[in-house]
Amino acid sequence: MCQNRTVLESGFVELSSRIAEARELAGLTQEQMSEATGLGRTVIAKIEAGTRKLAATELVVFAEALDRPVDWFFRVSPPAVVSRRSDPAVGGRSRALDSRVERVARDIDFLFDERELPQVTRIALDPPLSVAASEDAAAELRRRLGVPAGPLLGLQGCAERAGLFAFSLDLGEGGGDAAYVAVGDLGVAVVNGALEPGRRRFNLAHELGHHVFQDAYAPEVGLSPQDDNERLINAFAIHLLLPRREVEAIMLEFEGAPRLAAVAAAVRHRLSWTAVCAQLRNVGAIDAGAREDLANRPPSRADFVELGEHWTPELDPPCVPPLYGRRVLAAYRRGKLTEARVLELLWGTVDRSELPAQDEVPLDAWRREFEPLA
Repeated sequence: MCQNRTVLESGFVELSSRIAEARELAGLTQEQMSEATGLGRTVIAKIEAGTRKLAATELVVFAEALDRPVDWFFRVSPPAVVSRRSDPAVGGRSRALDSRVERVARDIDFLFDERELPQVTRIALDPPLSVAASEDAAAELRRRLGVPAGPLLGLQGCAERAGLFAFSLDLGEGGGDAAYVAVGDLGVAVVNGALEPGRRRFNLAHELGHHVFQDAYAPEVGLSPQDDNERLINAFAIHLLLPRREVEAIMLEFEGAPRLAAVAAAVRHRLSWTAVCAQLRNVGAIDAGAREDLANRPPSRADFVELGEHWTPELDPPCVPPLYGRRVLAAYRRGKLTEARVLELLWGTVDRSELPAQDEVPLDAWRREFEPLA
């Protein structure tokens, strides 16, 4: 493909509006866009107005400056993504998180359309109307996942079995917590992998709640702590990860040693210290004074030595869902995806040199990948 050919005029007006939309979503002015691309501000204005043609090489520069894949400017995003992006009730979001959840949702949509992802049966539950109902819903989801008791480990895989594809990506300290959108009957969640491991698991459990309660999209975790719906989903999440019966069993095991019991709960269920202390109080295992005392004294290395157990983190970034990763690599082996595309889809979880052997890529695979610019 000639890299200097211009984008076809028939789709140019749409492209110009998409460029303007991407710039606004990135929070950039036309002047800042000019600095990022090396094109004059007047040129940027004409491109966005649809009065100046855009070369394919220039589109690549725009895509890099706006942190968007090239196909974003041609392929419509899933409806829930568009709704979430325009809903003022979801305000205060991280732009990095918004961008990533949209890209992942589009990737899932693409792979499903290409029949590279299987039809996963979504687990759906009635939204809870009380904290007690949230606890019951958590128990029901555990039952359907086949893990009625014990730690819910491999949470990413569990979410996938419920029809939720969850990604852990490093978005930095200011990158928000997590976000969820529906893609047809499937769901997509992006968790900020820069956060500590226990918090990552809680955030994913929270987004799993939005998924099974059939929300089309959801605000970031913790954005509206006073909102009843978010409060009930938080209750669902903690009961999913640390059920009442598990707390009772651990307290009995470490009778008379509540601190060691709390450390054991945190290590075995891979939760943050704050979440464990709160849950012990929620289920009546400790009183308010004991909770405050525990919360003010996080575990030390001596506590782990005394317990004789070690923390094993989950969702270290970058991390893609297990079934998703297998299917992407299988499509690559068959020549369905090009090297560049599979590396995009795997988000840095593998290096180019680590990719498996691939059959010769059919011409139509290349044609599909560059079709928008042809």
